Amino acid sequence: MINFSIMILFCFVITLIFCYPYLNDAIFIGPDTAFHINRIEALSIAIQNGDYYPRLFFHQNYNFGYGSPMFYSFFFLYFPAFMRIMGIGVYDTYHIFLFVCAFLAAIAMYKCAELVLNKKNKIYIWFTVLFYIWNCFYMSDFYKRGAVGETLAFIFIPLVIMGMYYSVYGSFRKQYILVIGFCGLLLSHNISFIIMVVAYGIYLLLHIKILLKNRKRIIWISFITITCVLLTAFFTFPMLEQLAGGSYRISDYFGTTSLSDSAMNFWDIFDFRTDDSKYLCDSLGPFLLFVPLFYIFTRNKNKLITFSIIIGYLMVIMTTKLFPWEHLKFLSFLQFPTRLLVPAASFLALGAGYTIAYLPLNKQYKPFFNKVMLILVVIIGVLQLFGYTRTPGIITRLTQGNELANDEQFLGSVAWYNLLEVSSPDYLPIKTNVDHRMHGTVVLTNSEDLITVNSPYVGYNNFTFSIPVVREGTYYVAPLTYYKGYYAEIYKNEQLIEKVKASADPETGLVRIEPSPTQEDDAHVTIHVLYQGTLIQVISGWISGISVILYLIFTSIQQLKKTKKIK
Repeated sequence: MINFSIMILFCFVITLIFCYPYLNDAIFIGPDTAFHINRIEALSIAIQNGDYYPRLFFHQNYNFGYGSPMFYSFFFLYFPAFMRIMGIGVYDTYHIFLFVCAFLAAIAMYKCAELVLNKKNKIYIWFTVLFYIWNCFYMSDFYKRGAVGETLAFIFIPLVIMGMYYSVYGSFRKQYILVIGFCGLLLSHNISFIIMVVAYGIYLLLHIKILLKNRKRIIWISFITITCVLLTAFFTFPMLEQLAGGSYRISDYFGTTSLSDSAMNFWDIFDFRTDDSKYLCDSLGPFLLFVPLFYIFTRNKNKLITFSIIIGYLMVIMTTKLFPWEHLKFLSFLQFPTRLLVPAASFLALGAGYTIAYLPLNKQYKPFFNKVMLILVVIIGVLQLFGYTRTPGIITRLTQGNELANDEQFLGSVAWYNLLEVSSPDYLPIKTNVDHRMHGTVVLTNSEDLITVNSPYVGYNNFTFSIPVVREGTYYVAPLTYYKGYYAEIYKNEQLIEKVKASADPETGLVRIEPSPTQEDDAHVTIHVLYQGTLIQVISGWISGISVILYLIFTSIQQLKKTKKIK
């Protein structure tokens, strides 16, 4: 209980210090800040409309709707969304949420260091956590980039590393750590998940002899893999369905371009500036870059630490132009080479903490060295955090949720889509000739009949328009971005006469409806366009729900067996 209290207190204090730049009463709008705040806002709106797991954010992108929930999980945004529903302002909601993220990341690394360092002296665990949380890149993600997905990933990567250790050396009963780590990582940040899956695969291949001698471990690893697939099916299966059934801009990231243009110059990894003289800091900072180099002098080598340091440094090198990106286009799914710094920070933080713990120093001088090192870490960390207090922000406590969709107000510029809500248009169709900002509620058609748009957004997830008659071969293109799962209900005299599955209009990428012809009389035809989802979405939801129940039962039985053995 004492150890637990020390962990909570330490992690709370360093997180509190880490968050002090927010005292400048403004949030800087970075590349992803408004995108994630708008996701929180959209989720809160969906919940208030009884849509507790929205597939689309219907009001986003000038009411065309945006399908980011099907490609980028919002699983961990329920907490801030409920804060918004409770009436907590945008500014405070974002701050509280990020504080909790940093606090949980500190705890995750604390537990990971406790396992791997195998040291009773807490100071080395503290070093590891400080190296991890107070590094330049994490600060930049937190305060400037606004990369909420990567910030969440920092919570789960240490759990994956713990799971890596247990896969080869530890107890089978600790398999739930790897399950939580990988599932949480996938539901936080897809790209970090893929990187860690590759790192885990390499780690297992390096230990293949150990695994072959103990086949039970291979069975457990296979069990964990299947469990993770089933638990996250509710997100991954619908995402794959949309990617297979449509052509979105995100598809361009898969093996089509080289990342060489966005790679850094080698010396940029040593640029530790965090103030407003530099837009984003893409360096891990001095301690993560230099301290692990002294690992070669330690006497007690650890295979996991050796692996962590090597792969950590390799990832850092891969962010630079030294890496042959032009020959490895299949890695373009990363979008930017600096994505590799997220897992690199975890691996090198462990390596740095272990190096400090096991440096071959005289016992007489070790306490003095530790104190000096701790003072240096704190001073440099606080000074780098101070740089963010000098970065002006424009989101304040007075900012309202609906204001964050106003590009002109916050960015001073506009585009053919809503920049603040969509960010880069990854989940919009590749082929589109529509200016979403100017299009309005116009329904495109090949008919000459008058179209009346009746209170276009009646309720939630409902676009309605009326026509005198549906003629043979007529189609209608509603001002809604198409995603698989759209349908149209055709009414006449308030009676449902037909339900039509919508398709993507080839020129606009919008929702296209081709209803059957109707008789021409005095009664108008009313068409309701709404998103009802797909069969795969329903089935995958049931798969994950049942899997959660079965896995909880299985894990509970395992823990009960362990308890009985101890008694």
